[in-house]
Amino acid sequence: MKPLCSFNIGETFYPEVEPDETVNCHEEGEALAVVRPKGYVEDGPVVRRIGGRNLYLGNTFAAHPEGHDRSFEFVLSATDEECPLTTHHRPLIDGRGNDWSAFAAAVDTARTLYRRDGSVLIHCKAGISRSSTLIATTLAAEENRPFRDALGIVQEARPAAMPNPALHEAAIVYLAAEPQVDS
Repeated sequence: MKPLCSFNIGETFYPEVEPDETVNCHEEGEALAVVRPKGYVEDGPVVRRIGGRNLYLGNTFAAHPEGHDRSFEFVLSATDEECPLTTHHRPLIDGRGNDWSAFAAAVDTARTLYRRDGSVLIHCKAGISRSSTLIATTLAAEENRPFRDALGIVQEARPAAMPNPALHEAAIVYLAAEPQVDS
């Protein structure tokens, strides 16, 4: 059973909201928040295709073959430990404390895999922050898009996707440096 949570936005109180529920907080119906209790991870695999690309975002269960019937040529794991399907392991912390070279190496790996033929799964524990940051940074760099637009593409596939502020900052710095990545 998914835990319920409640929260306030301004003067409005939202009681007993389901995780991943989009909350419409304006009269016009504009979605302002996707609710995720801290530390919550779905009980099974989350695999979301990013538009029509051969690129997928997932949670840790997506990198375990017994949880689903999909296959991927490449699996980039941003988690502490490798998973059964991991082909490339670039562990990141979901917050401050990432060494710059570790973050840059994770994005460089994502970009290299994105350019190759074959399907690519990029995952972290919940499929919310680290994986969305790596994918949005990759799309911004490889498709010459602003980070905000690239993140919007990720959020179309996974509305709860939201980089931790420290990872968001690292992505902006990475893109400002305009690094070249070998194929």
